[in-house]
Amino acid sequence: MYSREDVTARSLANAYSQTLGTIFSQEIKPLEVEILVVQVGDPGTANEMYRISFDGSIIDEKGFTAIGGRAEALHVYLKERFKSDTQSLKQTLSMCVAVLESVNNQKLALEGIEIAMLDRTRQGRKFRRLSQTDSRQLLA
Repeated sequence: MYSREDVTARSLANAYSQTLGTIFSQEIKPLEVEILVVQVGDPGTANEMYRISFDGSIIDEKGFTAIGGRAEALHVYLKERFKSDTQSLKQTLSMCVAVLESVNNQKLALEGIEIAMLDRTRQGRKFRRLSQTDSRQLLA
């Protein structure tokens, strides 16, 4: 039996990596997925972020990452503009919308964007989806 404290982002990333690596090397039609595993650190401690690619490779990410079909272009854009300690949530979300619009070469309707965040100040589960109202207020 395990508790939340026994399970770390690194151990989950390793387990996912082994599973995807096995599927990639042994199956005729391997999965083409990417998994992002994030452990939110307690105040004063670092977060951990691991991107697991479809072949089981683990990439230890720092500060930000992007997954999906246009991940490389998103990563280049973010690398040039992301400032981890100096940006507010509003600035970060505005930058994220700008990068998506830039890479996709089109204006995005707010109704078509789903925003979620990891909030280290929350008790228990740190993941939180923002409502359309909250999203609209932050991006106004």
